[in-house]
Amino acid sequence: MASNQANTSISLNEQSSFSASGKQVPAALSMMVDSMTSMVERAKIDLENADQRARADLENIDQRARKDVALLDQRAREDIQKVDKKARKDIAILDKRAREDHELLRKVRKSKGLTS
Repeated sequence: MASNQANTSISLNEQSSFSASGKQVPAALSMMVDSMTSMVERAKIDLENADQRARADLENIDQRARKDVALLDQRAREDIQKVDKKARKDIAILDKRAREDHELLRKVRKSKGLTS
């Protein structure tokens, strides 16, 4: 048999709310849940902000790295062109000397009567 008497364990100043299941929830517990929910929301916002900053930093680093690679590529190409130009000059000098040596050798053989 159900009792129609008021619950005397709840004082007049204490507020109660009801959960989704319809059970009474003390105000302190309700406040604690609200506080925890608020903290989780703030943490989520902070995490999203940190993620946005990290993405922006990563984009900046990527752009700087691309510029650095482009600069290094340009310098490497210039260095290769300088080395190629120097090598071509060296080859021309060596070719000229080889031809002179060959001509001198041919004259020496001819003067000694050694023709091939």
